[in-house]
Amino acid sequence: MNYDEISKDTILNLYKTYESLNKSPLNQQLRVMIELHVSQLNRCSDCCQLHTEEAQKLGVDPLKIEQLPQWKHSALFSDAEKEVLAWSESLTTLSDNPTVNKTNLSNYFSEREIV
Repeated sequence: MNYDEISKDTILNLYKTYESLNKSPLNQQLRVMIELHVSQLNRCSDCCQLHTEEAQKLGVDPLKIEQLPQWKHSALFSDAEKEVLAWSESLTTLSDNPTVNKTNLSNYFSEREIV
């Protein structure tokens, strides 16, 4: 299916959003790990491939990429990384209270980084 042909405006807006995220003050290695983990949760193999390649280009530790699905049990991830992964997971799966997790993020990230 050619998404660009079917819904050109929607896809263009998605590209603009992605471009904006690339310019955000959030650490880009962390940003791509979040995107990869959300893609894993959504079981999108194309997105997983895209974000894995981007993580590799950005120099993300290969062990972190490998252990990302088990981040809760890995010593490789910092407390800040675990908080942001928990928040992104709660937003994606709607399994936890995102408001509580967002409050915890403020211990590590600015409001702009959280947005």
